[in-house]
Amino acid sequence: MIVDDGVGPARSARTAGVPTPADDDLSVERLTAKATRIAGVGDGGAGAAAPALELLVGSCRRTAALNPLGRKVLASAVVRHLVNRLLVGAETAARPDVAAGPVGAAVVVTGLPRTGTTMLHNLLALDPSHRVVRLWQALHPVPPDPARGESEGELVRQAATWLERLYAAVPCFRSIHGATPDGPEECDALLQNDFASQHFDDMFDAEEYSAWLATASLRQEYESYARQLALLVRPDDGATTWALKSPSHLGHLDDLLTVSPQATIVHCHRHPSEAVPSYASLVLCLRRAYSDDVSAATVGRQASARSVVALDRALDVRERAPANFVDVAYADLVRRPVATVAELYEQLGRPFPAPVSTAMARWVTDHPQHQHGVHRYSAEDFGLSAGVVAGQFERYLEQFADTVR
Repeated sequence: MIVDDGVGPARSARTAGVPTPADDDLSVERLTAKATRIAGVGDGGAGAAAPALELLVGSCRRTAALNPLGRKVLASAVVRHLVNRLLVGAETAARPDVAAGPVGAAVVVTGLPRTGTTMLHNLLALDPSHRVVRLWQALHPVPPDPARGESEGELVRQAATWLERLYAAVPCFRSIHGATPDGPEECDALLQNDFASQHFDDMFDAEEYSAWLATASLRQEYESYARQLALLVRPDDGATTWALKSPSHLGHLDDLLTVSPQATIVHCHRHPSEAVPSYASLVLCLRRAYSDDVSAATVGRQASARSVVALDRALDVRERAPANFVDVAYADLVRRPVATVAELYEQLGRPFPAPVSTAMARWVTDHPQHQHGVHRYSAEDFGLSAGVVAGQFERYLEQFADTVR
């Protein structure tokens, strides 16, 4: 889950006091010019993503109450994603046949946040037939260019530095979402390059941006997402199928299936009375790093409302394309992870090789649930009692009450 960058300088800014205007400027024009200088390719500009970028920055200015760290992080994130857009554009122009490659019959893990999607994705990544987006690739979604002094090893080292700075700036996040620089990462990072991502909504209380994203058509953004996936394919990696993952897909599955009509959506399920407070705790952890004015009750209300909309939209897509979906229960995944994955492979009509099963069992042993600390939170802190949440998710619970029991 890529939620932050430029953390090192940002922490210095916060501890040093109020930054100068040059340090905290959120002018899209200035940030675009900076990205163009860094990328060294293209003619700058956010292109088709400009409206979403302007909305994100403007919305953050109006409602996110950013502290100095938050302003630095937002500016740094905008620059990084604009640089990525320019590099992807140049790579697409140089290799148009590759960029046009199909996503194919991908396995896409999604569900509400905090429903086991990360654990399941980590397990699927152990199957050598699966191709995944690694964290270092999510941060730099074009192949390393030796002419720019890049190599895979160097990009992995940069990702490790980035990750440690993130955890230093937001210590609570390590126990919520542990990651490694070469490990599987959410493919939603590619949508961030078009400024169409739930993760911005998690980081900042950007009310207008959030309202737009919840129901927006992201057809154009998913076409860009598919091009980026195509550029990340390495013909010699031995993989045959993308294993992708992000809760952000849940509210936009129609757009996802447009670019990958053969995809199998693995829908992870956990009772909303458990998943939504856990999600709210994640959002609170992030926002308290970037704003000094964060209300737990507001975060709880937003997390619940966003989850209701995403699930309702997902249920609509399930009704139109039921053959594209399989289901995994969080309780089963936590209680018997390897057996649950074996059952998933059976649903997919695929063999479950013994070496893959062994690798998954080893991973489970090496990665106990609270390896990086216990994620502690109380539903009541967010105004999310079980009864209130259940009432908001009546449509979902009518269909999946047995699955989340």
